[in-house]
Amino acid sequence: MPQLTAQGVTYDIDAILFDKDGTLLNFGDLWIGWFDQLVSTVNHQLPSHQQFSHHALYPKVGIYPEQRLWDPTGPLTIGSLDDIATILALSLFEARVAWNDATQITQDAMTTLAQQLDWLSCVTPVEGLIDFVTRASHAGVRMGVVTSDDKQNADLHLSILSLTDHFPVVLGHDQVARGKPYPDMALAACQQLNVLPQRTLIIGDSNGDMAMGKDAGLLASIGICAAPHLDGSYLTHADLVVRDYNELTIAPSHH
Repeated sequence: MPQLTAQGVTYDIDAILFDKDGTLLNFGDLWIGWFDQLVSTVNHQLPSHQQFSHHALYPKVGIYPEQRLWDPTGPLTIGSLDDIATILALSLFEARVAWNDATQITQDAMTTLAQQLDWLSCVTPVEGLIDFVTRASHAGVRMGVVTSDDKQNADLHLSILSLTDHFPVVLGHDQVARGKPYPDMALAACQQLNVLPQRTLIIGDSNGDMAMGKDAGLLASIGICAAPHLDGSYLTHADLVVRDYNELTIAPSHH
């Protein structure tokens, strides 16, 4: 079977599961830009005296306003799109918008943004990713994506990176009863890839990914910390932590 080596440790594997945001894609390029556009879209539906300041909302989702950097333990990093919608709706309610109006305004803005956002400028691969995925494919590794984002977005982002063909299984938060850190998504991906969890690795950038891997009985959970302002110390459940894909080597089976 193929082998993956990281920091002197070699794993015999059949498959690798990847988180998407911060793992395949650079997180800040994608989601801080998305959140800015979401707030602007919400503001279009509000009278001027109720409009949000972006800076006032940043801390509520885990963005540091001055540096425009993100908190790896915050809702924007770990939460689902539904979580972000709820946080925005609650902020509207706190600004004296009725809850039914707040939820509708937020949902309408999410729908509008999904249709209009310029994803091409936001989706950039983590360093070394394209080469690593290509080598893993050639080595016979089966690969899947397990993301807290929705499947439709995940499919779109993979196609922008021209990676669709490498990932026969793509699972989003909207396709499982329980999202991360529960093991459901990882177990479903292994089943669909027809591999055993104990011959499968997960690579992810949050503790939710690492915990999911542990609870699903995966061979190992590898943390990736591609963001220069983070040191990876928050990945307490990771078996090891790498900066990018250039630290991982993959070899085909020796048989």
